[in-house]
Amino acid sequence: MQQKLRSAQAPVVFHLNGIGDRLLALPALRALSQLYPGRIRLVGAPGDSSLFFYQELGLMKIHEVRATTQGTERSIDAEMLRQAVGACDLFVCFNTWHATGVSELLEGFPAATETVGLYRRYKQWVRSEELQHSADRLFSLAQQVDPSLRLEDFAQAPVLTAEATEAARHFRDSVPDGAKVLALHTETGARKQWPVARYRAVLDAFLTAHPEWLVLNVDYSATELAPMVHEGRVLSVPGAPLDVAMALLGACDGFLGIDSCMLHAADFFRLPSVGLFGTTSPQQWGFRFTPAFREPTGNGSMDDITEEEVLGALTDLAAGRLRPA
Repeated sequence: MQQKLRSAQAPVVFHLNGIGDRLLALPALRALSQLYPGRIRLVGAPGDSSLFFYQELGLMKIHEVRATTQGTERSIDAEMLRQAVGACDLFVCFNTWHATGVSELLEGFPAATETVGLYRRYKQWVRSEELQHSADRLFSLAQQVDPSLRLEDFAQAPVLTAEATEAARHFRDSVPDGAKVLALHTETGARKQWPVARYRAVLDAFLTAHPEWLVLNVDYSATELAPMVHEGRVLSVPGAPLDVAMALLGACDGFLGIDSCMLHAADFFRLPSVGLFGTTSPQQWGFRFTPAFREPTGNGSMDDITEEEVLGALTDLAAGRLRPA
């Protein structure tokens, strides 16, 4: 079966999850792009044609489609999806959701078309282990085509644009000699946020104890952290494009943030990191690649993560002794 999958001439990858999920799928997409150089058509979300970390893949084409969400249910128009997919002999779906429109697409494929996905509707149903990290889960789809593939071989940081690389170099050159920078990211859905007042208290305490450190807030909307005792040592880049924000993050010396695309970027950059988890699972969505991290975890609620726990993790980060608890 692997030989049949490997010989596909018109492969299509379908991925319509959030930015963080798409970043976690990057190693799998890199692996598939190596197997099918210049042949993959990607069916993705609006804006994916200009998504910077897709540009390294040498994709044949990116088709943009839109799904709708009502509550926890997603739906997509089957005819729109069928037109975007077109003729293919291999259909690989990275989505961690399923919908009736996708089922209709699968049912309409010719018998010779192979399908690979995370649900039983696919000919090649890839079952995942309970609490398996999402990067591993998505990479298992590529391993269905070639079991010899290794996630670690494709888990480099995303390739940055020249403009983003220059912005990060310019920023780092502006940092005083001997200073270190903690990247901060607080933006996400309401249920995954940590109270802003706690960030203020923790950062002020951390900056008081570590005068050599600065903070760079990479939030798109730059969450208001003032008033702070040390607010003059908290920098921000509101409105920065995604590639620039991730390049700046990669130029930092450590990371503090919540479950988000920026946490995954910090992981790919192998930054010493502290990630806050409440309603989501760090086993599935936490750090996978950086060797130095801590994941303070609430009992299903971000409110249960204490300032003392986060400050202790940052203190260990600054001392170079950060390891999983």
